[in-house]
Amino acid sequence: MHRLGWLLVLLAGVALAQTAPELLQETSERLQEGPWKAELVGQIVGPGGDLQPADLKVTVVPGAEVVRIDFIRPDALADNYLVITPDKVYNYLFLTNQVVVYPRAKARIEGLGFDLSRMGDLQGLEARRDLTWEDPAPTELDGRVAWKLVGRAADPQSAGFVRVALWIERSEALPLRSAFYGEGEQVLSDLNWENFTFADLKPDALVSFPPDAEWIEKN
Repeated sequence: MHRLGWLLVLLAGVALAQTAPELLQETSERLQEGPWKAELVGQIVGPGGDLQPADLKVTVVPGAEVVRIDFIRPDALADNYLVITPDKVYNYLFLTNQVVVYPRAKARIEGLGFDLSRMGDLQGLEARRDLTWEDPAPTELDGRVAWKLVGRAADPQSAGFVRVALWIERSEALPLRSAFYGEGEQVLSDLNWENFTFADLKPDALVSFPPDAEWIEKN
């Protein structure tokens, strides 16, 4: 699009701007329309604080509140996967053929330096009252007209991050990118949402593990 065209689109967006909670609510409702799949590509921080390339396959059945995250990268986590349910988090470790089960409130993801199960929950962000959101800023990302939302945590230790930035596509109300930052603007995760599609999925297809896996319960 011609530069003047982008300017007119962005100026029009200012006039029609919603608040951050309204945009998050709209995005949450869009993600609740049915089961969906997406690929999250970018970088995440490891246990040692180093950034690593990330490629995650995310599958969600909203009605059952079940999320599955399959790791392709980092290489150390390849073939591991995570299943998040309303009360438990199941962490499947490929190399040891183990399923480590945590209570949802105490989940810890092996091999990561932050709690991906909490930070990837955009619907949960909309419902939180301990985040202060700036006014949405009109922008564009990879040629797509979008809003950028920035929220700050009142209690970073409890939230697991200091600041979050979200890019939401204007026309489809779908996430394009999500980034979380820790103390000193350390990047905890910065992921582009790619290949988003609604799909016919059942919870049982997500909550499945090798029959010979060893189960380890954590309290």
